[in-house]
Amino acid sequence: MSAPSASLFRNPLVWLRRFRHRRGYGVHSPFAFAFITGVIYERLPYYAYTRLSRLHPWWVRWLRLQPLQRCRLLFRLANYAEPRTVCLVGLTDTYNKYVRAAVTRAQFRECASCAEAVASDFVVVGTRDVQAAAALCGKMSAGAMLVVEGIHDSAANLSVWQDICDDGNTCITFDLYDFGIALFDHRLAKQHYIVNF
Repeated sequence: MSAPSASLFRNPLVWLRRFRHRRGYGVHSPFAFAFITGVIYERLPYYAYTRLSRLHPWWVRWLRLQPLQRCRLLFRLANYAEPRTVCLVGLTDTYNKYVRAAVTRAQFRECASCAEAVASDFVVVGTRDVQAAAALCGKMSAGAMLVVEGIHDSAANLSVWQDICDDGNTCITFDLYDFGIALFDHRLAKQHYIVNF
């Protein structure tokens, strides 16, 4: 069983630089504020957390380290989106299990690369495939969600994330440093948010 390819500890300098973007401070959109506080920062235990936590070593659970937090974020995002179709591109086994536990009735497709990805309501792209993630924007249906891991891992990844933010089909984006979240709900005005997750 592979663990998420993430550092165990958060970089304190990144956290300090993003301090003023925590918990929805400065966000004036009711939708974005509700999404940040009710999905990204949700602290209540979900029904599957206890069972899924067994995928992590005891010390990761006890210290509530980054791999656990990232997995739970993916679970909450999938649970919020309630997709009928899910496409997982280059994710670790642990991430896959969290997303599958959140939406058991969805149709799943696991892809080795973004080139194999199909139009879906919920798409998660792992760190290794970020370079091709911008091409998915045109495949996303109205109301869909695209989650991209590792958007700040390199200058090239950050450039791809900027392309996703600038794409005409993308409406609202959230930069969580470890993840980028793009929403394709055209009822909402185009906006970009930085979140200190």
